[in-house]
Amino acid sequence: MILENIHCLLQFDDRGNLLALVSKSSGRNYIVKDGCSLFRLTMTEIIKNRVMPGTLALTGDMAEQIDFIQQSQCLEIDYRNLDGMPVTVKCTIGFMDEEIHWNILIENKTRFAVSEIEYPVLQFKPYLGLNAESERILLPKMDGILLGNPELHPWEDTNAEIVAERYWYPGEGKQKPNNLAVQMTAYYDEKEGILIYAADTDGYPKKMGPIYYKNKFIDLSPVHLRPEIPKMDFSLEYTIVTRFFKGDWKQAAQIYKKFAETAPWCNKTISEREDIPDWIKKGAFFLSFRLRYQNKGEAYLDYVPDYIEKWKKILDIPIVAMMCGWEKIGEWAGPDYFPPFGGERRFRNMCGRLMRNGEIPFTFGLSGLKILIRRHRTKSKDQPQLALDYDGREIFEQQYRESAALDINGVPIVDSNIDEWDGVHAYACPATEQAKSQIYGASIRMLKEYGVIMQQADQVLGGGTSECYNFGHGHPPGRGIWQIESLKKIYDETRKDAKKISKDFALSQEWISEPFIQYLDIYHCRNYDKPQGGLESIPLFSYLYHKYIPCYAGDWTSLLPDNKTGVYFHGWNFICGNLPAGSPLNMLGEIKNHEPEEADPKIMEMACNVCAALKNATSYLIYGEMLPTEELPVPGMDIYIQGLDFGFKRKSITVPSVLSMFWKNPAGKIACALANVSDETKIVDIPVDSYMKHIQKVFVEINGYEKRYWRNIVKGKVRLKMPARSAAVVREES
Repeated sequence: MILENIHCLLQFDDRGNLLALVSKSSGRNYIVKDGCSLFRLTMTEIIKNRVMPGTLALTGDMAEQIDFIQQSQCLEIDYRNLDGMPVTVKCTIGFMDEEIHWNILIENKTRFAVSEIEYPVLQFKPYLGLNAESERILLPKMDGILLGNPELHPWEDTNAEIVAERYWYPGEGKQKPNNLAVQMTAYYDEKEGILIYAADTDGYPKKMGPIYYKNKFIDLSPVHLRPEIPKMDFSLEYTIVTRFFKGDWKQAAQIYKKFAETAPWCNKTISEREDIPDWIKKGAFFLSFRLRYQNKGEAYLDYVPDYIEKWKKILDIPIVAMMCGWEKIGEWAGPDYFPPFGGERRFRNMCGRLMRNGEIPFTFGLSGLKILIRRHRTKSKDQPQLALDYDGREIFEQQYRESAALDINGVPIVDSNIDEWDGVHAYACPATEQAKSQIYGASIRMLKEYGVIMQQADQVLGGGTSECYNFGHGHPPGRGIWQIESLKKIYDETRKDAKKISKDFALSQEWISEPFIQYLDIYHCRNYDKPQGGLESIPLFSYLYHKYIPCYAGDWTSLLPDNKTGVYFHGWNFICGNLPAGSPLNMLGEIKNHEPEEADPKIMEMACNVCAALKNATSYLIYGEMLPTEELPVPGMDIYIQGLDFGFKRKSITVPSVLSMFWKNPAGKIACALANVSDETKIVDIPVDSYMKHIQKVFVEINGYEKRYWRNIVKGKVRLKMPARSAAVVREES
């Protein structure tokens, strides 16, 4: 059976298997030689309202009867009685110009539930063309990464036959950051590629990303996660879209962006969002430091406002005082937070003085939906500040068990180990009042009683929450849209009620995903932190959504001489439009805050320069839209990222000595942000002709107000002399 238009040809055999997915432009068939099933179902058995252990897999070639119904540019394939069971699957494939739209309907009359749907199954050839070195797989893990061909650039240091880089959208809700920010992936080389995305404007849970079956194929099938309800007929609530494209990840993202901007998470831009506080829109520096373990003990809190003022005088920008170790029990130990470290009166006085000085108190951060049960960790570990001996087993049984997310056996889902940084912990089900109290309750209390105007739902990575099988919580068993809706409700109520108390209140989340853009004031990203696995990190989320929500990054970027990549961090952070951040201590092995005079002069020079440049260019770098930008033809620098790797192994990488990014502000004006992250003055030729064809000269600012002048455009380029460790903005206006 053939379905085709001028762009694409699809071929199926008489059992409904996909044999070919051919681009007529390139003549390339992307599907593996022997073809693949069109779908795979994972079923769980439900007996007496309980999900039983074990799963059952069903595919199209198990059908007793297969019917093809073709109408013009659309094909329906009906698979009836899978494996002799009363399960029918109807797959509909249709063309919409260059796009292929994939839909699926399932009729299930069994006592089994459909927990996962892999559709369409897309098993691609492990080599697209003749130049495997140019192949890339776009994976929206956290902020975005690019994987290479796994034969040339192994994804893991392993000889396993199957290697997975498939992750959860919006997040798994567990221990590791297995979260995706965006519902898209792509596989491409220098000639052409294929884009796969879910046209889902609600944010239903799913998994995306590649699985490599060594020497066989790369599986990029989307996986749709369902609540586990038996005898349920349903259609997938959204369409899967595939299409061919030419170019790199930016061209794929540009196609996806046309869909994404129809979703509710793009309802308002930053310039339209009156809910976001002015202090974020004007720019601030996030300084991450510790309250505990300082020489003065609890009395250190009396010194904190003066300490922050020292940094403010040097950086010349408002400081967000990111206070770690504020919790009653210990750092990253919740939800029993109160009274905070130092006592109520001392803590309140500290926050009051910070506010009067124009700073932003930020208790960094709430431990998300985690419920600490047991932690015993000594100072001999790599993060001595996390040392703690806490036994909350009895408290958990008395106060928290009823609200905990349960597995299929009715047992609380727990993660980590007693001696790990966050200890053995359970998770509050997001549909419970306990979950609300851990974010809403803690935020409102911190604001009302202590004047803390910023909070972060930390460790809710990407907005992912745990599955839950507790029928008493009032949600369907397993996973589903109920998870996303529950968390959005908590965020919405937190922000609405907190902003009634203070319009300056801001709520953040560790990492981000699409459904929560309009439910947060800012988010915590790490696209400065290259590479997060794979060949390189890319600012995918910022490229798609920067004008809808601000971000800050670099909180654990040490400002001390031990950080050999600190200058690069601040430069990359700046050109990506992130609010700047840094820390007066090394995250690993150190617990004492250093004074500003102990900071590395070069790192501080770069930090000061990006702060000055940012304040003068907020319409671009905070309010603006990131534009496609190619690297400048400048000498490269070899660097190795230091600090925590967040579970993804690091490697040495080569980066340009001068970083650059084009931006468009809400008025439609264009600017290019640049950062010289080297120790030498650089002469750079900036190709502005793609964005500034209508003008003859540009306005240049070096380090904010330090140096300002007009420069002529010559043959589509602007020549710029950039001092070492400088930040510049080249724009079409003064």
